[in-house]
Amino acid sequence: MNVLVTGAGGFVAPHVANAFRDAGDTVRTTDARPVEADSNSITADFTDAEQADRLMDGIDVVCHLGGVGDVYLALDHPEEAALANVVGTANLLNAAKSSGVSKFIYTSTWEVYGEPEYQPLDEKHRCEPDHPYGITKLAGERIALSYDALKGQPVVALRLGTAYGTGMRPNSVFSIFMDKARRGESLTVQGSGAQARQFTHVSDIAQAFLLAAESDVRGEVMNIVAQESISIRQLAELVAEEIPTKIEQVPARTGDVASATVNSEKAGKLIGWQAKVDFRTGLKALIHHHLDSSQ
Repeated sequence: MNVLVTGAGGFVAPHVANAFRDAGDTVRTTDARPVEADSNSITADFTDAEQADRLMDGIDVVCHLGGVGDVYLALDHPEEAALANVVGTANLLNAAKSSGVSKFIYTSTWEVYGEPEYQPLDEKHRCEPDHPYGITKLAGERIALSYDALKGQPVVALRLGTAYGTGMRPNSVFSIFMDKARRGESLTVQGSGAQARQFTHVSDIAQAFLLAAESDVRGEVMNIVAQESISIRQLAELVAEEIPTKIEQVPARTGDVASATVNSEKAGKLIGWQAKVDFRTGLKALIHHHLDSSQ
């Protein structure tokens, strides 16, 4: 397959690209900024329809991970999130349809569900996000699925869990905790620290894209979330076990998404996906990589 992966300058996209390369596929990546680490990356802004069109030449599968993925940037600049996550997605879908792309895989998020009515959250749960990030990601998802239903463009949407692994953003809680611990500073936990996430290793997420691309599934949305739930307090304690330091509690900050439990059984049934990386194993590997790269 000839695969296009958008968002090459981000965290998850390089891992997705490498998963396809390891499977023997030909991969083209793209980002709005030059990606020096990837010689096959094309600098293009898919919020421009003409630039989106040029990306599709010879492409069989699109893995669309580009856009605004930083929840705090989306909160401060919702207009940027709407342009990238909604308009940009529509541009890529138009280009994919015109070019005869066989599968368009849209990157969504578990945060589209909003306040849980029941748990664990499955794909039948209603979606009412109240944060600009979740709102714009859901809008992009709905547009993508409409292309499958109304225009015949095969689409799959993957609602990802909170990803972790090498290459994370400096402002992620993992990076912040590891940097503070390495400097001997206390780890600060907002509120009670009981807020939890089903942290999902980026290698498991990358495999979901590969399985979705290789399957005949279309017109479906699937949760791609590890089952183990870890609180922020637990995360801080696990980091402090590996890099000894103190933990301090501070007032909660606004804008954080509340805890929820998410079910990923549908992905197991439709494409055979399940998370394989145990959280503690993945975290230890990440910490050791972080320490080695900081020397």
